[in-house]
Amino acid sequence: MPADPTLWASLPFKNPTAWKDFTGTLELYMRALAQRIHQTTGLSIRVLPLGEGGGSEWMAAVQAQFESAATALGIAAPGDLESYDLGRADQFASWTWTVSQEARRLRTAAGLP
Repeated sequence: MPADPTLWASLPFKNPTAWKDFTGTLELYMRALAQRIHQTTGLSIRVLPLGEGGGSEWMAAVQAQFESAATALGIAAPGDLESYDLGRADQFASWTWTVSQEARRLRTAAGLP
C-alpha cells in the first residue's frame, strides 16, 4: 500500500512536480485499494487512469472511484470531491485535506494498515 494518504493534505499549491507525483500516487493508491477490496469482498471496482488531472472530468473520475470503493466496502459515500476550484489556494487546500481524509477512511474500512 502506498504511503499514508494523510500526507496528501500538505500538497503544496501550484507546484507542478508535487502535483504530478500526487496524481501518480493517487492512481497507485486506488489500484492497491481495488486489489484489497477484491481480495476481501470478491467485488471489483473500476480504477481509472487519472493522468495529470485537475479538470472537471478528472475530478468526476476521482469522485466516481471513491464512491465505487465506498459502496464495495459497505460504507457511506464520500462527500463532494468534484466541485472545488483547484486554481484557488483555499479550495485546493480544502480539497487535498478532504481527499486525504476520505482515502484514510477507505483504507481503514478495507483493513489496511
